[in-house]
Amino acid sequence: MEKIKILVVEDEIILALGLKNKLENLGYVVTDIAASGGETLYKVSENKPDLIMMDIVHRGDMDGIETSAKFK
Repeated sequence: MEKIKILVVEDEIILALGLKNKLENLGYVVTDIAASGGETLYKVSENKPDLIMMDIVHRGDMDGIETSAKFK
């Protein structure tokens, strides 16, 4: 069975790395970490994750809700 690929969106790097470590210990593949809405859109197009774990408040022009709306 293929492992689930997750993109972590969190602008606090310590939190992002901690979440990445926990997810990988649970058997998931973390494709990358993004810190802003624009970076998230780019990394989704590059990595095609199965799931995005996104902080609502992060740096950049778009918050997590606005970024999520771009995926419709």
